Amino acid sequence: MRIDCHAHGWWGIEPKPESPGGYIDECQRRGIDKIVLIQAEDRHLFEAFEICPDFIIPVAQVDIDTITPDEISRLVERGAKGIKFIGPMHPYGADIYFPLYDRVCQLGVTAVFHTGYLMVGLFEKGGAFYEKPSLIDITDMRPATIDRIVRGFPDLKILMAHFGNPWWEEAWKMISTHKNVYADFSGGTAYRRSLSMWGEMFAPNGELDVASAEKLCFASDCTYFINDYFEFEKLISFYQRFFDRVKMPEALREKINVGNSLKLFR
Repeated sequence: MRIDCHAHGWWGIEPKPESPGGYIDECQRRGIDKIVLIQAEDRHLFEAFEICPDFIIPVAQVDIDTITPDEISRLVERGAKGIKFIGPMHPYGADIYFPLYDRVCQLGVTAVFHTGYLMVGLFEKGGAFYEKPSLIDITDMRPATIDRIVRGFPDLKILMAHFGNPWWEEAWKMISTHKNVYADFSGGTAYRRSLSMWGEMFAPNGELDVASAEKLCFASDCTYFINDYFEFEKLISFYQRFFDRVKMPEALREKINVGNSLKLFR
């Protein structure tokens, strides 16, 4: 079994797949049993969840600079199992965002943070999030900004998406030292890095660092219901090669593929 804890998709599909059972069956045959669907449009998110309740775990992507704590509560009441933050106008650890984290923590759901590099075009003129008042600064999304959040909310469950590219060492430090911080290798960069780099980070001198390795989650950042299956298959292949490189025991592989996602998203 494998849960993809960072997935997108669904919007813009015409006609909508009201009975996508064949597609889901094929995903499961190829190694993906469930997905954590991250959507910015509430309507699409909960519509998809209603149609595919056994395949989709809904996570709502919000504008961290305009969302209110009460709006977060309403999203969770509708069924969101997590809240995704991306593209802040201030560092993630800034005081201005603490009321949001406090509410997420009280609700017991997971805060998903985009960490590191963000694709050019999303927050610039003509992009999907152009309503932002100024250009983003990727250093506001460094993994190190998570440290201040954890010190204020030690019980807040956090998933750092994309392993902080290119601040890999910072991401490793966050998951290895904070009990409720997890991370994934999703996106188009981590799997292109040398396995020697990942091997030395998670198994220095050939000895597995369980404290950090057990805080990983399988994730792809792929678009489901639109793209072909190769998109997530190449990420499955990367994780398998990584597991073999660091000599990951089977129980720990299961935790990364399934257990941690179930813990974070219930």
